[in-house]
Amino acid sequence: MGADTLTGQERIEIRLALEDLNSAFTRHLDHGEVEALVDLFSEDALYTHGRRRSEGRAAIEQLFRNRAAAGPRTSRHLYSGLRIDIVGRRRASGTSVCMTFAGPGEPPLSPAMPILVADFNDVYVRCDDGRWRFQERHIERIFVDPDAGGPVGHRRP
Repeated sequence: MGADTLTGQERIEIRLALEDLNSAFTRHLDHGEVEALVDLFSEDALYTHGRRRSEGRAAIEQLFRNRAAAGPRTSRHLYSGLRIDIVGRRRASGTSVCMTFAGPGEPPLSPAMPILVADFNDVYVRCDDGRWRFQERHIERIFVDPDAGGPVGHRRP
């Protein structure tokens, strides 16, 4: 069934689930909760950031395990402007803007300057267990601190 056959209640439930999914992503990422973070992606997920491309849950897990193994890092990802297009009971897409503060070491860090402002372009899928997950997440860098060094797992040329 298409999005036009959804009831108002179903639309609200989907929207709330997708808002929770996006909030969980930033929470788990900022707190190094790799297993919980990886569980937010479908088995066949695609996750890109610049030229870095991770396909499938196993590759996404390795990416975040490598990030955690690189040593202490403090980050906060603040997302805003979530726009959702509900395609049906099992599919949706969305966009949001994320501002990132991050640096090596334990908090508190200074100065408190954003290192990145990026667009998140997402495709969401409702999996067989009834949970909404990212099927695709594409991070498009808009403003970048030139000293930030690039996304984890990506080396500058």
